[in-house]
Amino acid sequence: MNIDREQVDLLLTHGQIITMDRERRILRDGAIAIRAGRIAAVGPVQEMAPAVRASRERDLQGALVHPGFVDAHVHVIYHLTRGLVPDHYPRNRIWEEIELPLIAEITPEEEHLSALLACMEMAMNGTTTFADAGSAFNVDPAAEAVKKVGLRGIVGEHLEDVPRGIPRLYRPTDQCLDRIRTLLERYPRDLDARVWCAVSLAGMGRASDELLRQAKVLADENHVPLTMHQSHDDQEIVDSIQRYGRRPVEHLADIGILGPSLTLVRMILVDESEIDLVAESGGCVIHCPSASIKHGKGVSHIGHVPEMLQAGIPVALGSDSPNWSNSFDVGHLAYLVATIHREARRQVPTISAETALEMATLYGTQALGLADEVGSLEIGKRADIVIHSLEKPEAHPGLDPVADLVYAMRSKTVQTVLVDGHAIVEDGRLTTLDAHDTYAQVDGAARELARRIGVNLQPRWHGA
Repeated sequence: MNIDREQVDLLLTHGQIITMDRERRILRDGAIAIRAGRIAAVGPVQEMAPAVRASRERDLQGALVHPGFVDAHVHVIYHLTRGLVPDHYPRNRIWEEIELPLIAEITPEEEHLSALLACMEMAMNGTTTFADAGSAFNVDPAAEAVKKVGLRGIVGEHLEDVPRGIPRLYRPTDQCLDRIRTLLERYPRDLDARVWCAVSLAGMGRASDELLRQAKVLADENHVPLTMHQSHDDQEIVDSIQRYGRRPVEHLADIGILGPSLTLVRMILVDESEIDLVAESGGCVIHCPSASIKHGKGVSHIGHVPEMLQAGIPVALGSDSPNWSNSFDVGHLAYLVATIHREARRQVPTISAETALEMATLYGTQALGLADEVGSLEIGKRADIVIHSLEKPEAHPGLDPVADLVYAMRSKTVQTVLVDGHAIVEDGRLTTLDAHDTYAQVDGAARELARRIGVNLQPRWHGA
C-alpha cells in the first residue's frame, strides 16, 4: 500500500474486517479510511496507521465489520399490519379480509409511518440498502421515510394493467407507463440523494406483454433494474401455459425482456430450462426464504435456489412483507438460506455460510444495479459499513468470522451502522430520529387502521 499521509475524515482501526472484495479477504486486524462518504483505503492496521491522517479515529478493539446488508425485496407500506394475520388463516382469507381492505383504506400518512417503521427495523438490523417491490400507492411519503432514517433505498408504486376488479390496483397500460416515467424523473438514480425509483411491476401475470416490453425499455434507458414477482404459485404457471403454451419464464424470453437488468422475485416454481434461460440472459433472482417458510410455499424442497447459484445466477435475499415473514432482517435470511436447503435435501453443504453472505451483500447489489457502488469494502465504494458489538455472547470466541456472522451473530450484535460514512445507528440506537416518539405514532396508527378495515385485534389466546 502506498499512501502519502492521506487526509481522511474517519479511520476505523483494529477491526476484524470481512471485505467481500474479489479475493474475499478477511483482515484480522484491519483498518478502513473514509473520506467524503467513500472508502479511501482498507488494509492491515500496521500499513494504514502510519499512512493516513484522520480527523477522527475509532478503535474497534477487534469487533467484526462487514459491508451493509442488502434487502433486495420488501413491501414497506404493510408494516402497520404486522401481526394481524393469524396462523390459521388460509391464503384467500388473508387477501380478502386484510390485504384488500388495507389497499382500499391506507392513507399517505399511514404509508409514511409504515415505511418509517420498516426503515428503522432494517437500519437497526444492519441493512443499508433496500428495494421496495413497488408496493406504495403514494411514493412520496415512503421516500420521505427513507430519507428520515438515512438508508439507501429504491421505492416504487404498485403498477399492473391486467384488470382484476380492484380499482386501486389497476391502471391502463399507457397510464402505467406514464407513471413509470414520472417516477423515474422525480426520483432518478442518484445515490447521493439515497432514494430513487427503479421500474417495479407486480408481475405474476398481472402485466400485459406491452407493459413488460415498454417497461424494460424504460429500465434500460434509465440504467435501473426492472423488478417483478415471478413463478410464485401454481395458478400462475397454469395460466401461463393456458394462455401462451409456455411456462412463464419461457414466455418472458419469447417477448424479449430477459436480460441483465431484469430481476425476478421468488422464482419458486421453475424448471431447469427456465433456470438456463435466466442464467444465459445475465438476469438476477431474489430469494425470500422467510416468507416462503411462513406460508408453506415449499421453496426449500421444490425450489431450485442451489441450482440457480450453480448456474451462475446472482441470487439475492429479500424479506418480502411483514405478514409474510414478519421481520426485515437480512442476517436472519442469511442463516435460513444456509440451512433450509440442506435440511430439505439432507445434503451438507448445499449453500455455505460464505455463499449466504455473498447473497446478503454482493448479489443484492447486482440485483439492484449497484455492484459498482456498494456491497464490499473496497477503495472507491461508498462507506456503507456495519460494526458489531463485542459485548454479546454470540460474538465469542470469534474463531471463524463468516461462520460466526451467519450462524450465531446475524443481526443480534449490530452496534453501529454507517451509510456514506455517517452513523445512522450508534450503540444500537438510531441517531436520525426519536424512536420512542415514532413507535407511539406507529402503534396508534396501526390500531386505527385495523379498526377501519374491520380486523379483530383479540388474539386467539387471551386473558381477562
